[in-house]
This record gives sequence, C-alpha cells and structure tokens, in this order.
Amino acid sequence: MSPGQREPLLVALACSACLAVFFRGQLLDGFTLLLGDRYDGVIRLAILEHWRNVLRGAEAWNRTAYFWPVPDTLGYNDGNLGFGLLHAAFRGLGADPFLSGELVNIALRALGFLGAQALARRLLGLGLCWSLLAAALFTLANNLAIRASHAQLFGVSLAPGLALLLAEAVRALLAGRRRAVLGWGAGFVAAHAAWLLSGFYMAWYFTFFCAAALACWLAVAEAATRQALWQALRAQWLALAGLGALAVLLNLPFLLVYLPKAAETGMHAWTLVRQYTPSPLDLVNVGERNLAWGWLVRLLNFAFRPQMPAWSEQMTGFPVALLALFAAALWRPPGGTLGRALVLATALTWALTLHVGPVSPWWLVYEVIPGAPAVRVVARYQLFLALPVTLLAVAWLARQAPRLSRLSLGLLVALLLAEQLNGYSPAFLDRPYELARLRAVPPPPAACRSFHVTAAPTDSRFGEAVMDVYNHNTEAMLLAEIIGLPTIDGISTFNPQGWPDSLPGTPDHAAAVRAYATAHGLVGLCGLDLRRFSWSLPEP
Repeated sequence: MSPGQREPLLVALACSACLAVFFRGQLLDGFTLLLGDRYDGVIRLAILEHWRNVLRGAEAWNRTAYFWPVPDTLGYNDGNLGFGLLHAAFRGLGADPFLSGELVNIALRALGFLGAQALARRLLGLGLCWSLLAAALFTLANNLAIRASHAQLFGVSLAPGLALLLAEAVRALLAGRRRAVLGWGAGFVAAHAAWLLSGFYMAWYFTFFCAAALACWLAVAEAATRQALWQALRAQWLALAGLGALAVLLNLPFLLVYLPKAAETGMHAWTLVRQYTPSPLDLVNVGERNLAWGWLVRLLNFAFRPQMPAWSEQMTGFPVALLALFAAALWRPPGGTLGRALVLATALTWALTLHVGPVSPWWLVYEVIPGAPAVRVVARYQLFLALPVTLLAVAWLARQAPRLSRLSLGLLVALLLAEQLNGYSPAFLDRPYELARLRAVPPPPAACRSFHVTAAPTDSRFGEAVMDVYNHNTEAMLLAEIIGLPTIDGISTFNPQGWPDSLPGTPDHAAAVRAYATAHGLVGLCGLDLRRFSWSLPEP
C-alpha cells in the first residue's frame, strides 16, 4: 500500500475508533438511550424537524410550528440550520426522529475529527501521527463529553473546518492568488453564515477568538510581515470587497431573524451572565467522575468550595496533562509567529472569561463586543478552546519528542488519551419510550387549526420534574413539527410576550390560553391531553 493510500485509511480508522469511544453508550445499548433529555434534547429535535418541514415546503424557514402564530420564532433559540439539513438527510433514509438526531451528533463529531486532523497537518505542519493525536484529543474532549446533553454545543466540531478555510484564504491573499482568495474566502463566508444560523455560541466564540488572534499576530509579527499583509490587502481590495458584499448578503437571514428578537428580549442581563463565568479552579474542573483527575477535582472542591453542586455548567475544564503541555507552549510557543499569536490569543481571551470573587473582566466583553449579551454560559468558551489548546499542546510535544524515550513518550500519549474519559452519562432520552408516546397520539380532528396541551404527562423516566413548565411544552413542540399541526405551546431560551407560562390544569392556565388565543385571533384551537392521548374540539 502506497503512502498516499495508507494515510486516508489510518485517518478513517482513527476517526472510527474515536467515535466508537465517544458514543460507546449508544453503541452498546443499540441506541436506546440517547444524548440529551426530554427537555433541552426534545427542543433541539423539534428545531431539527422544523428544517425537514422547510425542505418539504410545509413551513416557512423562519417560523416554527410552536409559539404559533408569532412570526420569526426561529430567533428565540439556536437556528440549527446545518444540523437540520443533516437531520433531514438521515430522516430521508428512514431513521426515526430520535435516532436521526443522534446520527447528526455522530456526523458532526466525525467532521470535527477530520477538520482537526487536516488543520494540524496544514496549519501547524504536524506529521501524520501527531495530527491524529491532536484530532483524537479534540474529538474525545472531556468537557464536551460532559456537556453533550446540550447537543447544540456539538457545533464546536465545525471550528477546525472553518479555521482551515480561513487559513487557506489568508495564504492565498499573501501569495497574491486572486482566484484562490475568492474560492477559499467564499467557502469560509458561506460556512460561517450557515454556522451562525446553526449554533450561535460556537460561531460567536470562533469570531471572537479569530479577532483576538489577528490582533495578537499584528502585535508579534515583524514589521516586514505586517507590511506584506498591508500590501496584499491593497492588491486584493476588489476581491476582498466582493467577499465582504457576499458576507453581508449571506448573513441577512441571520440578522433579519435575530436582531428583532434581541431587541424584543433584551438578551441576557449581566447579573445572569456573571454567574456562569468560570473561576480559576474551573480551568481544571473536569468533573468529579473524570477517570484520571476526578480525585483532584473532589479535593479542590472540598477544600475551596464545598457548596459546589455535583453537576454544574462550570464543568468545562481541561485534564491536567493536556493543560500542562499547553502551559509549556505558553513558555516556548511552537509554530513561529503564528504559534505565538495563537498562544497569546488563547491565554488572553481565556483570562477574560474568569472571575475572582464578584469581579470578572468579561464585563468589558459584554459591554463592548456585539453579540456578547446573547452568550449566557461563558464557561462554555472552554469547549471552544479545546481546539487551540489541543493543537498547541500537541505541537509543543511533537517538537520535544526527539528528547524523550519511546517509553516515556508512549506513557504520556496514553495519559493524554485516558484523561479525556469520564464516568458521566448524559444520555437521558429514552428512544423507545419517546417513540411510543409519539405514536400514541391519534390524528387531530379536522376542525383543528392549532392546539395546546390540556393535561401534561405525569410519568418521569429519569426523575425529571413533572410539575414543571418544560414538561408539556417540549413534547408539544416536537408533536407539532411531526404531525404538521402548529401549537401555541413551546419553550425556548427566550419566549414571546403573552405566552402561557403556567401549567395545564392549574386555575390560571385556561384563562391564559384564552387570552393568548384572543390576542392572536386564533380560530380552531384544539386541546390535547398528553395523559390520555385524546383531543378536544375547539371552543367557540
């Protein structure tokens, strides 16, 4: 077998092995329990089903079948555009909604592995084995594995591919290759616009990091290098102007949907955002059930924050060995000027997210940078940093490898892989159970034009709160998308004004539904009992 044939085979085998480890629970139980839960997980499935309906011509692209008939309801949550297109493909191949949603997660993680491996090869010049190690660590990342119940965060898998497109566009710019600038640049602009409409968090983090990396590169580059960039910009101004116009055009759908909703909701208050900034201890907060370092996290929590909950949004830190290698890269950055800029941008932007006591420099980001108030859980930035931290750590190790014995190097690589594993299982979506509930709902009466839930389910598969506003809303959202009948119910990051926020069966809920129906002039509003799986005809 020639080297040209061997490399793709090794990449495919390594990618498959990483996916098998990351999704080992689903593979072992025959995709019975899936990532997510019947709250946030079902919300995401409803939005994925929305895009399937869009492709079938059954819905407008910017209005979902829930929160009916409010316009632009897609803007209340992540748009899931790219993920929805993958979902539609899997559904077209015969997968049920729940299995299809998990296949989307697997496909995204595969894209992340392939993108990280290519990025390590082309941007940092790493050899095949080192690029495979970098891709494996990024794919197995402990922090994403813990947070995998929020499947929209799998959008971080797109970061390596976008970074590669951007890097190739910059290379073409500096080399004066106009066609290549237009080709790579248009690919980046289109992919980034789709990413924004798919998962805002990671797309925004990527943009934030790239802006910081550019500033750091300008700061550390030699004067001749900066002059070369300036000359390239002047020479290619027409191509760049065209790419700018394309970016404006392709981002119009995102802006038209999300800017009005941002004005309507006000986004997130600083007092809420501040609660989700990480502390310095969270740099190593890999969770108390991490197989290698859980004991250290338990010790630190017991000593410094005994009231720390067993499960928190701050569990997004890095394993100790990987973090130590990145710290070494801080001292002696690999990769020349680019490596120094990436190390500096990673360290500076990471420091901005931290809080010490009540004070966090993220307040400056929140106040100054557009879009920052839409980012609630700042600790999730560490999920994005898994890409630069991993690439830089592995690049530093590759440079030091000739000085290490094979045994010590092998043990270190084994530790880097093993410390990404943990005992958490964020798979709380019971596929057979949820499918049975979907199939138990009979077709709605012909008089129904929309519906609301009159009785919420009372069973709790994994101890979810049944006296909770999520309980009936999420199931109504998915049902509406699947049966093709819109619902006034729903729940999201933000909710429309006048939305009935009470529980079905409580004294004020019927009045809230009537007020909402009157305000929107609804006719043919039926009721759906999710305990008996029966419909009630519209009230006069």
